[in-house]
Amino acid sequence: MFSDGQKIFAILFIIAFIIIIGYQFYLDQKKNKTLFKGTYWVLITIFGIILGYIILTKFLH
Repeated sequence: MFSDGQKIFAILFIIAFIIIIGYQFYLDQKKNKTLFKGTYWVLITIFGIILGYIILTKFLH
């Protein structure tokens, strides 16, 4: 379905995106701590949903 180059690009893009978003989140959190109370639970939930989706699709196919 996807070529090897497309898969490599997608993986690298996702890794770079997560690093950049995480870094920006860290910088914003240092500036205004009151806006970011409880945001770790949102991040944990999002990563849990993504991980659950990956695991579920591996078991179904």
